[in-house]
Amino acid sequence: MLDDAAAGPDLAGTLASLDEAELDDFTILEVLAAWERVAAWAQAGSARVLAEMLERTRGSSRHEFVADAVAARLGLTRHAAAQLVTVAHGTARLPEVADALAAGVVDRRKAEALIDAGRLPDDLRREVVAEILPEAEHLTAPQIRARMRRAQIEADPDGTEERHRAARAERFVRLEPVDDAMAYLTAYLPADDAVRAFAAIDGVGLALRRAPGETRRLDECRADALTALVTGRLATGETVPGPASPGQGALGEAATGRPTVGGTTPAGDGGGRASRRRPGPGIRVMVAASTLLGSDDLPAILAGHGPIPADMARALASDPDAVWQRLFTDPGSGVLTDLSSRSYRPSVALRAAVVARDVTCTFPGCRVSAASSDLDHVDPYDPASDAAQTHGDNLHALCRTHHRAKTVGGWQVVRHPDGGRTTWVAPTGHRFARDPVSQDPRVVARPRSDRPPRDRGGPPPF
Repeated sequence: MLDDAAAGPDLAGTLASLDEAELDDFTILEVLAAWERVAAWAQAGSARVLAEMLERTRGSSRHEFVADAVAARLGLTRHAAAQLVTVAHGTARLPEVADALAAGVVDRRKAEALIDAGRLPDDLRREVVAEILPEAEHLTAPQIRARMRRAQIEADPDGTEERHRAARAERFVRLEPVDDAMAYLTAYLPADDAVRAFAAIDGVGLALRRAPGETRRLDECRADALTALVTGRLATGETVPGPASPGQGALGEAATGRPTVGGTTPAGDGGGRASRRRPGPGIRVMVAASTLLGSDDLPAILAGHGPIPADMARALASDPDAVWQRLFTDPGSGVLTDLSSRSYRPSVALRAAVVARDVTCTFPGCRVSAASSDLDHVDPYDPASDAAQTHGDNLHALCRTHHRAKTVGGWQVVRHPDGGRTTWVAPTGHRFARDPVSQDPRVVARPRSDRPPRDRGGPPPF
């Protein structure tokens, strides 16, 4: 089997000898995965060579300009070359990551996350890397970065707060003109402010997109909402226009009033927690009651961002206008517990619970917000059945793309209510697992002992 072949020149030779046109669907996806492992093996070799360059120039004036030599030789920007230098430095310092890269368990982006995300001393970073590597093949680079940031907050909460204050002083908004009479408007903000701002934009954008007759894509609606909000053109009863350009269509209807930029902060006692939510677009922060009370400094979970320091969570909790809603979690997994309904359309409370539980679309690796996704019945709704079908165990969040993949694309899905894991089966027969997102700051996500190294179905490729 290709999975059992070590990444290296022999595997590359085997893959190069294949005729893609003669491969069945299952095998061609396995061949793609094998080529990516070969690419990671090659990246490990590149990192070793670059590490040697860095070592040879150490202590000399040439050392500072190694990235420039790499950029000139490879036709890269200095920033891209510096990323290669980061991986070379890190793999030399952390041989576990170098071995994983050479074996094709991680690619360069994941290796860079393991090496560079979070401000951790080498001894602690090595411990966290050892915990993550067994799961690294199934994690995205952003998921790895989130785990590394959480480890940093847990290890050094005071230092994290000091660095946050220093970084906050560097916040900015910048305008960068680009081609076709367009521009990038970039903001570097504290995480809570950034999530608040995006929630306000997203709330109006979603209202626009769902308006009858609307033809703009959701991204277009968000862009137009941003412009209307920051220029003061959005007020109660007003419409949000698109950009002034030839052929622009009719205006979409805005929300009935200015969006509330609110916050959510959950807390609780015993096995549960409460969430505070303002009407309209807002932010969600999951924080343990013990942290709110000051008895510990567990990292909180800011939806749309990831781990945040306890002090930021407590500051969000001080918002006097927020509304509390108590939510309970499973004490082992940290997953939100279920609400149920016998109707086809979920109640407001049930939808809120499923969105909060899933966080994102439940397709493996998809990062589309659950709030912007459809709620899909895992087992298709049967109007002739009297059984309860619209409940948390049979609902999950799917972005429109992956909803269509399930409905018309030949993908099958099973949700396991005992642990909350979702298993997807591709038309090729491959199986991919998406573990539930822990919403309990007291429960740290750990590699699952019952997950096989490669959870794939179908016939072996060779």
